[in-house]
Amino acid sequence: MKSLKKVLLFFVVLFGISTVFAQKVTTQAIDKPSEGKSLVYILKTGAGALINFRIYDKDVFLGSLPSGKYLAYECEPGQHLFWAGAENRDYVEANLEPNSVYVINAEGQMGAFVAGVNLRPMNPNEFRDKKVFYQVVKNDTKQFYTKSDEDKSENIAKAMEKYQELKSKNSNKIAVLTSDMKFENADKPTK
Repeated sequence: MKSLKKVLLFFVVLFGISTVFAQKVTTQAIDKPSEGKSLVYILKTGAGALINFRIYDKDVFLGSLPSGKYLAYECEPGQHLFWAGAENRDYVEANLEPNSVYVINAEGQMGAFVAGVNLRPMNPNEFRDKKVFYQVVKNDTKQFYTKSDEDKSENIAKAMEKYQELKSKNSNKIAVLTSDMKFENADKPTK
């Protein structure tokens, strides 16, 4: 009888511990920008797990973004041109308001030889976008922008030339991040 009580107590404790650890995180705070600044989260999802996407804010190299990480970039509000390089280059024009948080997803795409990248502004009113943001913040590691001394001038010049070419053709390949696409948190979305 004593051993039965011990076994029963063991299972009660085990069940209690597993219940506590099985609780899912449903609310996640996100960093807020310094007063008067904007904060942009740049996620990496999709194909190309072995490829690092090179992320830029016009002529500023923000860093290489490997799988399992996301970038938090604090900047001045106003007009920005974010772009990413992989097998291709992809662009997002952004109008950022002060004291606001925005999210861009660098989605890996199957390319001819290596993965390509598709930069996509995320909308806080879209269930899918909120779910992706929640999962990335929950599971991946944050890296902050740090200034680099690497010379990227040749790559930047080529990218700006391609951007001007697309712009002159009124290409729909340039995505737009509007000032109202602000995220307040990375909470688990519910339908």
